[in-house]
Amino acid sequence: MATTILWQARPSPLQYLPLYVSCILLLPFPWALWRYLQTQTTRYTLTEERLIVTSGIFHQQQEELELYRVKDYSVSAPLLFRWLGLANVHLLTSDHTHPELVLNGIREADRVKELIRTQVETLRTQKGVREID
Repeated sequence: MATTILWQARPSPLQYLPLYVSCILLLPFPWALWRYLQTQTTRYTLTEERLIVTSGIFHQQQEELELYRVKDYSVSAPLLFRWLGLANVHLLTSDHTHPELVLNGIREADRVKELIRTQVETLRTQKGVREID
């Protein structure tokens, strides 16, 4: 049975625009290049049952979060992010290895949060999972 991908994105490298500008003026170029490569090698994939975060420049790592474990969602957008049309989606989970997961510097964050919320509720209903605090 194939898994359907509902959403997939990379964090925007524009989230580090102040760093890039400061590297031109003050800091060494390799540091800015490293941050750029970090964002370019990070991928967020939302399927019907999981959120998969793939990252790593030399050593690729893949983290999976079962969506029914998500307890709370929020969106934050610092001033620079708002200017660039970006935001962060914060997920609080009952997963022991990833109690908090942040999707950094993504576009259409409100739509992504709602997509995750809808899938979480659908999965909880299907699996008969209830959140107990």
